[in-house]
Amino acid sequence: MPKLILKQHEPTKSSWLTQYGSQIAYAGFIVLLLLISMGILFTFKSAPKPDLPPPNLESATDLTVKVQYLSDWSELKRMQENYEHLAKDTSSYEKSLVLLNQAEMVWQHLLIMSESVDKLGLNEHEKKVLEEEQAYLQDQWQSHIHFSELRLDRFTHQKQNAAAELVPVAGDVVTKTASSATTATQAVLDSLPNSKYIAAPPAGVELPAGFCTLDGSGTCKPAANN
Repeated sequence: MPKLILKQHEPTKSSWLTQYGSQIAYAGFIVLLLLISMGILFTFKSAPKPDLPPPNLESATDLTVKVQYLSDWSELKRMQENYEHLAKDTSSYEKSLVLLNQAEMVWQHLLIMSESVDKLGLNEHEKKVLEEEQAYLQDQWQSHIHFSELRLDRFTHQKQNAAAELVPVAGDVVTKTASSATTATQAVLDSLPNSKYIAAPPAGVELPAGFCTLDGSGTCKPAANN
């Protein structure tokens, strides 16, 4: 008896790239997004401010003034570092006020330093460069002062707005209190008997001789000489 033999076709073997190509492409896309995000982060990350370079005073003829000026410059750097530390937190009126005072101190210090420029005895080129540096720093710290003043104005306006919002609430409380007092007084008055019942004696009670009522037919009549 003949036998029927069914021949099964083996599945076509696919390559490794064909099987996992989509997963590799997806993973590569994720890695690319991460690299772009990190690049943007480092691009916009604020770089630390460089230290103030020391001024060029090689041509100075007065060594005493030169030493003093360099000392003042070191003090300026210290004051700037203190300002940058305070500027990290300006979340309150008091902290902004401290920052404003620090900026004003630095600006006053720069004005004192500028008075020594003519006494250094620099040549024309170095003197011009130093004066330009001084003018730039003074403008820079005046902008810091203006910024701190704006912060103080903002906190002042916030306090004024908060106080203005409390005034109507206080007025409502006073009105409600006065209304409650008026209602209570009216309730007491309503509970009192009518004056006409006070002027007349109770039912069944006769007044003694010589007495009269204040209301009704037996109302007292004033005498002619009274």
